[in-house]
Amino acid sequence: MSAAAKKQPAIPMAPVKSAQLRAIGYDVANGVLAVQFQRGGAIYHYPGVGADVHAEFMAAKSKGAFFAQRIKALPFTKLPAAPEVERLPADDTEGGAL
Repeated sequence: MSAAAKKQPAIPMAPVKSAQLRAIGYDVANGVLAVQFQRGGAIYHYPGVGADVHAEFMAAKSKGAFFAQRIKALPFTKLPAAPEVERLPADDTEGGAL
């Protein structure tokens, strides 16, 4: 991971209903829009995006169309997907102790 990627802020992501997008987030303090796609899971940070554009994005009827028209051409930093939490099998021992 590059030094620039390590310095990127952790941005809370809100799930969205979209065939293309999984979640969208926004860092108000730094003006960074975060987008996660359905495929791959990587998160893309788009710096210099105004809060008004984020609000329009979240309100858009088609998030995919809005992304293609207003966000896709902007410069971005790609961050790797967060590792999935491994789900352990249910504890089948008596009393819950192993």
